Formats: sequence, C-alpha cells, structure tokens
Amino acid sequence: MVAIRNGGSHSYKSRKSPLWIVNLPQLLTLFIVSSMSLYGGVLLGMRMNSSSPTSPSSSTTSADDESQTTKSLRGEDDTTMDFNARVQAEVERRLGNLGEVVPANNANHDSSNSVVSKNNKKDDNGQHPRRFPKTISKFATGASLITKNDFLANFDYGIPKPPSKRDNESDPGKDDVLLLYGSTKALPDINTGTVYTDENGDTDDTSLPHFSAVDATKNCGGLNVIFTDTHGGLEQCTAIVGNYESYHIQRWLRIKPQGGSGLDVTLPLTPVGRGLQTNGQDKFSSPSDLDALQNQALLETYFDRLGDTIAALKPMAEACAGSDNTVIVMVCNTGQSDLLINFICSAQARGFGDIVKEKVLVFATDEGMLKIAQGLGLRTFYDEKIFEKMPEKEAGRYGDRAFTQMMYAKVVTVQLINRLGHDVLFQDVDLVWYKNPIPFFHDRSNPLYDFDILFQDDGARSLRYAPYSANTGFYYVRNNDKTKFLFRSLLYMGDMVISMTSHQQALAALLDEHSSLTGLRVKTMSGVDFPGGYHYHRKKEIPFLKDIVQGKHVPYLMHMSWTTNKKNKLLF
Repeated sequence: MVAIRNGGSHSYKSRKSPLWIVNLPQLLTLFIVSSMSLYGGVLLGMRMNSSSPTSPSSSTTSADDESQTTKSLRGEDDTTMDFNARVQAEVERRLGNLGEVVPANNANHDSSNSVVSKNNKKDDNGQHPRRFPKTISKFATGASLITKNDFLANFDYGIPKPPSKRDNESDPGKDDVLLLYGSTKALPDINTGTVYTDENGDTDDTSLPHFSAVDATKNCGGLNVIFTDTHGGLEQCTAIVGNYESYHIQRWLRIKPQGGSGLDVTLPLTPVGRGLQTNGQDKFSSPSDLDALQNQALLETYFDRLGDTIAALKPMAEACAGSDNTVIVMVCNTGQSDLLINFICSAQARGFGDIVKEKVLVFATDEGMLKIAQGLGLRTFYDEKIFEKMPEKEAGRYGDRAFTQMMYAKVVTVQLINRLGHDVLFQDVDLVWYKNPIPFFHDRSNPLYDFDILFQDDGARSLRYAPYSANTGFYYVRNNDKTKFLFRSLLYMGDMVISMTSHQQALAALLDEHSSLTGLRVKTMSGVDFPGGYHYHRKKEIPFLKDIVQGKHVPYLMHMSWTTNKKNKLLF
C-alpha cells in the first residue's frame, strides 16, 4: 500500500500509528493560530475603543465600558462561562458598540445626510421621520435634484429646449429636474438623506440633495419622464397618482369643455383634450364627416393607382438612393417653381449641384412643374390621376385650400418612398444649403445617429405642436418598421390633415403617440445647425444671423419658414 503525503510517497508496514499522533503537528499549529487571532482581536477592539473621539459626555461611558470589560473577562457577570466563551462574548459586545460610533470623517457632514449607520436601502421601520409619508412610498420614497442640462444630455428624448435657448443655456425656474424614487432600492448608493429629513427628527433642513444624472439614476430600473410647463400664467398643479399606469397626461381646466371661452375660476376643474388652450380655442377638435368623406375619396384614388405608381416610382427612387440609400424628396407645383429654381442655383453656386441632381426626386403636382423640373435635370414623378385635384398656383396664405392640398401631397410622397425601403430627406423648396446635410445623418459617431426621425426645430411652442415642435419643411426619416407604421398612420388620418389644414399638426400628434406606443425615437435638432424663419423674426437671434452672413458660423441650411406666402418668402 502506498500513501501520498506532501507530494512524496513511501511504503510502510501494516501496523499504523494512532491518528492523533500522525496529525499532532497540524493540531498544534491550528491551536496556536486560533489563540493568537482571538486575543489579537480582543486587544485591537480595546485599542480602537480607547482611541475613538470622545466628548465630556462620552468619557463616563468609556469608563463604564472599561469596567464592564473587566467584569466580563473576570467572569463576575456569569461564573458558569469558561474563559474562551467570556472573551468571545466581550468581542461581540465591543463590535456592536463600534456600529454606533459616527466615523470621524463624517463629523462635519450635513445633519440632513448623516443618518448614522443607516443605509439608504435599509428599511427604517418607522424609526426616523420620513421626507414623504408611507402612504405614497410606492412612488415617492425619496427625492433628489439634477441639473436639467445634465439630465437631458444623458436622457435625450429628442424634445427641444425653449426657442433661442442654446444647449447649455440657463432656463430660469426650470433649471433643475425633480427626481422621485419609487423604492429604497432605487436610491443612490451613497447616503443621500433623501429618505429621512434628519436623524434627530429636526426638519429645519428640508433641502433636496443635488446629484449628477448618472449618480442619481444609477439604481433606477426604470425611469418615467414627465415634461410639463405653465402657459399664460396658469396657476397649474401637477398630481402624481399611484395607480394603473398611464402613458398620457390627463388635463383638467376650469373652463367650458366645449371651448369658446377662456378660463373661469368659478367653474370646477373639468377634463379636457390636449389641444384646448386657456383662451378657449381647441386646436385638436375631431374631424367632421365631410373631412372623412374627402379623405376616403383621396384614399380610393391612392389605392386604385398604387400598383402603377410603385412600378413607375421604384426605378427612379433606386437611382436617387445610390450607395447611402437616401432619397431627397421635394414636392412642388408651378406656382412654387421659382423657389425650386432658387434652391438648385444656390446648390450649384456652393458646389452641391451634382449631389442635388443625383439625389433629388421631385414630385410635380401639375404638368407645368413636370416640364420645369425635367428642364433643370431633375428626376421627376408626375401622375395626373393622383394629382389631378392639386392646384397649379401657389398658396395665397398659410392654411388655405391650396396649402392644405399640397400638405396632403407631402404626406403621400414621403410614405411612398419610405414604403419602397429608402431613407427620406424631405425638404420644402423655400430653403438653401450652406453644407451638404446628408453625411450628418449617416455619421455613426453622431450622437443623433440612433434616432429614427429627425426634424428641424419649428420654433413654435404652442400646444398643437407639443412636445417636439417639429418643422415638416425639413426632416430625415430612417427606413424601418417604426417609421413605416408612422407614415401609414398619417396617410390613413388624412381627415385630420384636412380638418387642421396642415399635416404638420397631425404629424406632431402622431410623433408623441408613436414615441410612446412603439418606442419611435424622435429628435428635434438644434437651431444653431439648422436655423429657420423663427431666427429671423426674433431680435435675440440678430447677432446669430449676422454671424451666418459674415461667415463666422456656417449652418447646414437656412429655411425661410414662418412666412405668409411665396411673395413674402421672396423678400428674403
């Protein structure tokens, strides 16, 4: 028989030595190490206790503690315990005392955050006064503040800041974000004081702690974000109700729900739609039966001609798409043709002529425009059946019948190219390029690359465009199932476009709904890079516009929106 010990081997006879003799060296070593660890721990505990900061009131406690230690080790408290057991009991007692000592580096810590040996994630069991009562602890266990610019930089939902506010500019009265924690597990890792007001029950310091967006949300498994504002000096209140979750905000106003009159403080709060303004105007009234019938007729034509339309349009779209799969879509009639000519000439003068002629697909809504666009060397689609009711003249004003019909044409054209599987850069004819914008949307290092649809900022912050204020005169659509569903929905809601006299308002409502419903990522881009008419009409932006004229700042484009008609646009 061979035994293996310490890596060696030898044979021995059948007579064995007693087991305790064989293991004696190991037993002695174990006993010595255990004894040294035990008594070393006791000595260390006594030294730590004697060296901890004391106050006059604590000196007596220390003396009493030493006396208790002597009695415990001598066995005066319990003579039935052997010496080792008494040492073990004394060690446990001293370790328990150490848990009640405030660390020296926390001596000057704010009392509102100095919850002694209490972790934020530990249930207080009613031992401390809470910032919020337990009746709302399922959605408000604690709270903190985050600088809004920091928060939006980390959680960009695509919604723009107030017009003429730069990314890092202050927004007085709205510079911070209020974050409510729905459980103790969601609280930040450090002792924030967000659960308790003060260890001693004092409530003089009720300020909320301020954290970075990363630290404040580190343990949040989910984050519901509410964007809110007051309009026209409204005495607004915000209620958060712990209940079956809704992804919409319910509005209540002291107003007649049918509209027609402004706020009346004598009326009870009543539920209203999102488009009812405080002056009584309803911007989202339901489309009428007549609107629905008009849309039905338009859809009948669309579907009757769809097969032929796709067959004619597909090779043209593929030719425009090229290697980056992007088609620039422009819709124009004869009345707006000089604005299209201006865009083409401007692009050629700045060196973009070849790119524009390669990528632009013009949807002409009349035969005169077909000839003009083809004369400019542009790929042009025209179907007299689809566009037979479209006007040849430019709109007389924003929102008139000619304007509304052109808006519907803009819905159909984008939907068709999106349906064919291409990215779409849609733009109105009343703009000029300073730089080719297409590489901006294809740059994978661009923080905006992951957004599904990107818009120029309209500049308006009225209820009907909330929350994105998307300008539908310049936007980029990435081809995917989410954007296809969006534009199919917009096409089928043509009665809403007719009722509101603009596809911009209808699309704005759908953007909000689809971002919530399907997770569509919508982004309103910075006006610094994509300026529009609102910059021209705001005095604060005059220095910015001068920088553009003088070449000190080069944006991607200038879109002359916020104008009444073509005559007004040509003045600029």
